[in-house]
Amino acid sequence: MMLDVRGLQPPQPAVMIIQSLGKLQVGETLEVIGDKPFVDMLGKLEEAGYRVELKEVGGAFVLRITKTENSKELTMEVKECDDKLDEITEETNVGKLLKAYPESLKILVKYGFSPLENPEMRKTLARTITLRDAKRLIGMSDEKFKEMMEELKGLEKKK
Repeated sequence: MMLDVRGLQPPQPAVMIIQSLGKLQVGETLEVIGDKPFVDMLGKLEEAGYRVELKEVGGAFVLRITKTENSKELTMEVKECDDKLDEITEETNVGKLLKAYPESLKILVKYGFSPLENPEMRKTLARTITLRDAKRLIGMSDEKFKEMMEELKGLEKKK
């Protein structure tokens, strides 16, 4: 299977990769061509048991992801979490945040995390990334991120 994500803005490439991986059978390979080196995804894919190769070819990056016997669905990376969230930090998992504070969705969307409006994205992408990963994915400024974190922390005080 082949996927071309050149020219697409994050988080679209990650989402397309996650969706395509769900269709792979053991032993099959997904080839992804992009204009960036997929650094955010490499560790997650390896942790999930996929065999991963990355090559630079003529200014583009080719990521080969092979599903192995041990590969886990990336959407299953985060176990079902309880509604308890000790503290909202940069390391807070987006899926866990949304579960503990459903009203956080409005705040996240307001700050540019519009893919979360899609229920499918909330099920897949949100479970696999932290707030810091999400910030990097959409290229949010530190200033905006700090503002958003303050707003999210306001939710903690309401509970």
